[in-house]
Amino acid sequence: MIFIWLKFFICALLILFVGYRLSLYADAICAKTNITRGLMGFFFLALATTLPEFVTSVSSITVVGSPNLAVGNIFGSIVANLMIIALLDLIQGKGPLLKGVEINHILPSGLCIISLGIISFFILIRFQSNIKLGIFGFGLDSLIILLIYIIGLILVFQYDKRNKKISSFGKKEERNRLAPLIIKFSLCFIAIVFLGIWLSTIGEDIAKVMSLSETLVGTSFLAVATSLPELVISISSLKFSLDMSIGNILGANFLDMMIIPVCDLFFRKGELLGYISINHLITAILGIILTAIVIVGLIYRSRKSFLKLGYDAIAMIVTLAIGGYFLILVIK
Repeated sequence: MIFIWLKFFICALLILFVGYRLSLYADAICAKTNITRGLMGFFFLALATTLPEFVTSVSSITVVGSPNLAVGNIFGSIVANLMIIALLDLIQGKGPLLKGVEINHILPSGLCIISLGIISFFILIRFQSNIKLGIFGFGLDSLIILLIYIIGLILVFQYDKRNKKISSFGKKEERNRLAPLIIKFSLCFIAIVFLGIWLSTIGEDIAKVMSLSETLVGTSFLAVATSLPELVISISSLKFSLDMSIGNILGANFLDMMIIPVCDLFFRKGELLGYISINHLITAILGIILTAIVIVGLIYRSRKSFLKLGYDAIAMIVTLAIGGYFLILVIK
């Protein structure tokens, strides 16, 4: 057991180092190209930090054969990622964090709420009626989430293209300086993916020796372990750009929803959401409420704070505490 925890901390330290370098190169690339820092966080950094969740959830289906572990990891990761925003607010210590973030992050936040709402609706329908809602074992809900993700990506890229500023990328000297940055960024990208996957396997090993339900293990420990790359990247990005940090979190959450149709594809007993516990609704609704608080914070942009924390961050902490209490009460 001690050896497993030692591997966990070594992996965490490596993620800390590589994550900082990845954020550094990402910021430099944004400065030399037309890629905005919000889009860099939403797509490129989110892709690197979400792959561990993909691997963990898919392996929970293909190796362990547990849909509850897979879905618990997905919803738990979404909640854990959102709480990183409250932590970032505390770290930066300058009052409300979201008042300094671009309002365009409302778009991916809204898409996340739509996705979580649809999944919650289908979980409830399946539980109440026990009917099949899919084709050849692939759920209708998974198909809808897949379509939402594709449409969402198009909307985000179109919005970014419409609102970004033109840079000096066309200059030859800028292109020459960009090539080494892209190579370094790519190497760090690959490293953070493999470190995240290694971390998720370590998390599974630790989860095996804990006598808790699969739903709770997936929602809590595995979710926190696989969200560590998002945490490190977001904290590292905070030094360069608030938008990159928030974009990474919200982009990772939107991409997390895509894990459901992937897991559904690998789950051959039937439609994935027809084989999970109704208790996952608690985590999904918690994710909806926390994301809604982020949207309110982005729109209202309050300058008031308490103990250097914005009221939106305080609301998120209180919501998690209450929701977490009921989750443990129901699942244990």
